[in-house]
Amino acid sequence: MKSEGTSGVLRLNVPVPPAVLRYFPYGTGSGSGKEDMKQDVIRLGVELSVYVSESMFLLCDDIRTMLWFCATLWKCVMPDQDHVLQRLLLVMHYVYSTYIKPKNLVYHDDGNSVQWGLIRTTWELFFDGIIVLHRLVLVLSRKDCSFDDRVLSSAFAKYKQVLKNLEAILSSAKDVSEANGFVRETIESNIFDLWKSLFDEEAGEAAPQVIRTRILTDLFTPLFCKPIHREMLALSPHSPYILGFDFAKQELKEEVVRLGVELSLYVAESMYLLSDDIRSMLRFCLKLWRDAKGDVLIPDSPVVERLLLAIHYVYSKDIKPKHGGVYQNDGKSVQWELIRTTWENFDAGIRDLDRLVLILRGEGTCFDGREFTSRIEEALKKVDDKLRCAKAVSEAKGFAREAMETDIGDLWKSLFDKEAKEVMKHEIFWDLFLPLCMEAVPH
Repeated sequence: MKSEGTSGVLRLNVPVPPAVLRYFPYGTGSGSGKEDMKQDVIRLGVELSVYVSESMFLLCDDIRTMLWFCATLWKCVMPDQDHVLQRLLLVMHYVYSTYIKPKNLVYHDDGNSVQWGLIRTTWELFFDGIIVLHRLVLVLSRKDCSFDDRVLSSAFAKYKQVLKNLEAILSSAKDVSEANGFVRETIESNIFDLWKSLFDEEAGEAAPQVIRTRILTDLFTPLFCKPIHREMLALSPHSPYILGFDFAKQELKEEVVRLGVELSLYVAESMYLLSDDIRSMLRFCLKLWRDAKGDVLIPDSPVVERLLLAIHYVYSKDIKPKHGGVYQNDGKSVQWELIRTTWENFDAGIRDLDRLVLILRGEGTCFDGREFTSRIEEALKKVDDKLRCAKAVSEAKGFAREAMETDIGDLWKSLFDKEAKEVMKHEIFWDLFLPLCMEAVPH
């Protein structure tokens, strides 16, 4: 089976400055960052091997089941010349020849391991583990590759979750594997040497052809002339999402949603700063909305729509209920001059966010995504720098970023859902701005 490849990652080759709003663990495009990733891949290969080993110990009450498990991983996932599978073969042979084969006569040989039902539930995770590790090796082995560290950081995080899920399943039978002789620390230390040369070009193949043939013979000869394990061979292969064809685009969409939430939170903070005077606050919101409507490329912009929803949410939930007597209404907010300095930055962020969403809603691949996200982050950083001096004021007026983030996130999560229900924009607009629309004098 051919891997789906990593083209979705390699196409995004625009340099990215350090993230403003989020932390990514690898230096962007740097040699040291790439070396750190390679070391991470080696450690992840060792960890995957440990779980393969633990599964072998769980299945070793029946030699045929255990060897069919190894044979299925070896032959049914991807071509056997792959560096990842070569090392897994060495691991499987090491575990079999060192711990299991010497006790061969102790175990059954009828293809009915007690633990097969449990191990069957791990098949998809092992499949993902092998294929995605192969994709990571492929990306990091390309000398001419300009890769997007943010996409790879996300891939690493998701891959580690795959391994955590494997650990969670296998831990339910930990007492069985340990009773069968599995000692994680010993296995882990002994198989590390099999993986440490993964990216060493001078090391060549993990096992030369002659040695590999000898290993395959030693491992799988007991299966010759034996009934096949039909249930195991019937397990369906699939193409993992992580680093697959559309992975980079989907990850960028998730990042755009996060940027929309961040933008809305800064708008909300500005509203709280202006909430000592309702008229000033509403005029800020109206100007923001009008400018955004004038800049966007399509009439019903999903970005502007969600921005309006976020403004209405903040106003109706926290500010409007106190409108009766707590706040003034003379158009002279104490923080007005501060907020005026953010208009240009808000406009730039909204404009770029709208254009990026328009591109990502299409069917093609976005080549300039990082250029857009970098500009949006820079605009939001400038807003953050300006509002920071009044943080105590906004919090004193009730702004609670963490408490608000989830609800605003719900407004943005359907950003790329073309079937999302249309909101009642007219009702929201009039609830917000009717008092201002009746005024003729601008601020």
